[in-house]
Amino acid sequence: MPSDLLSPPALPSTPRPRPDLLTPSYVVERRDEWGNVCQRGVVGSLDVRGPDSGHVLRHTQVDDRVVAAHMRTLRDRGGIRDPLLLAAPDLGGLTECVTDATTRPPDLHLATPDEGELRLWACDPRWATLAPPLGPVLLADGHHRLEAARRLYRARPGPTTGRLPAMVVDHGRHPLRLDATHRVVAGLDPRRAAATAERIARVRLRPRSAALQPPQRGSFLLTGQGLTWEISAVSPVLLARRLRWLPSEWAELDTAVCDHVLIPALCRDQGIEPDVAHSAGRPPPGRTGLVLPAPTWNQVWSAAGGHGMPAHSTTLGPGPVPDLLAYLG
Repeated sequence: MPSDLLSPPALPSTPRPRPDLLTPSYVVERRDEWGNVCQRGVVGSLDVRGPDSGHVLRHTQVDDRVVAAHMRTLRDRGGIRDPLLLAAPDLGGLTECVTDATTRPPDLHLATPDEGELRLWACDPRWATLAPPLGPVLLADGHHRLEAARRLYRARPGPTTGRLPAMVVDHGRHPLRLDATHRVVAGLDPRRAAATAERIARVRLRPRSAALQPPQRGSFLLTGQGLTWEISAVSPVLLARRLRWLPSEWAELDTAVCDHVLIPALCRDQGIEPDVAHSAGRPPPGRTGLVLPAPTWNQVWSAAGGHGMPAHSTTLGPGPVPDLLAYLG
């Protein structure tokens, strides 16, 4: 197992585990289509003040517009649709909770989107009455939902606003998959964009046989109209000019280069404002997009202990199955 999965290189001193960080309700075990265990963890309620005590480590920044949308959803629905996803390098006392549950037959079986199975056990009430201490966990997915809940809690402190559903998984034994989040740019002509990119970077039209190969670090794939261009070696002068007001470590992050250098330059040349959507998968046919290389775990851990990465930098999974909370009632 790569050491950077579990060895955060740039975190502050680790705070002591907190017994009130997560109140467990269910144990989850995910199996792949061949029946192999690929994930174990606990679903429960998370204290939204976890970031303030240093126990919930956020590795990306947030977009205030997206946070505002989630705040409206929280106010209208009174909760969130899917639990947050958090990765625990060590489940600590929750390990006993998981072991205790998985010795019994599951209470519920659910199919997963990848043709696997999710098994769930209701936790013994004693675990909720006296929740085990849990050390710092990495927020893998749900930065905007958590920030929306934190802002609502600050405005209206109370037991109903202070906790959110969350799934904490055993990242030590079953590491999450790490990939990039890609960009889809509305209204961008891909051929003109490729011509623009040639003035600020090295551009190569990929043959169709190599179109699906992921880009290497420091390079991007511009896709559209059935064609794929590889963009690399972006002008250092342009990088310095566009990134100078941002955190210095962002110069090494492909997401920052894409969002603050490449997309603005391509859109400006076509006289359009960047209208960017985000996708865990490659841009769909008929749309123009940019495929990014996967970040590294070292970058994620360093960001969690520093300024954070740009919003929508990572895709971590597998996450909770859709509508999990509805199944759990």
